[in-house]
Amino acid sequence: MKEQEDCIFCKIAGKKMPADIIKETDNFIAIEDLNPVAPVHLLIISKKHYDSLLDVGGKDDNIGGNEIFALIGELAREFNAWERGFRTVINTKNDGGQTVKHLHIHFMAGRRFGWPPG
Repeated sequence: MKEQEDCIFCKIAGKKMPADIIKETDNFIAIEDLNPVAPVHLLIISKKHYDSLLDVGGKDDNIGGNEIFALIGELAREFNAWERGFRTVINTKNDGGQTVKHLHIHFMAGRRFGWPPG
């Protein structure tokens, strides 16, 4: 999938819209969430446009699982969540709570989270 002109996350990932990028890899950027629900609430945004997690895959897709897991580990260390813990969430489609139709992962830390989440 290619960049979508009307997608805010495509604009941020393509650096056509300003954002404070906290970390960047070949396929992802991490920024602060504008509406945080935790003391640390970051969005890990794929640079390539996918409407949702369900659009990722296929033999030509080069979005790496190891890359995202390494990035999450780096964020956990940088934001002092390695020992106490953190939560990652990928909302998918309407019933899953997805509001921006671009693949992104919420990284939240700095408080205790309950289960079920809501």
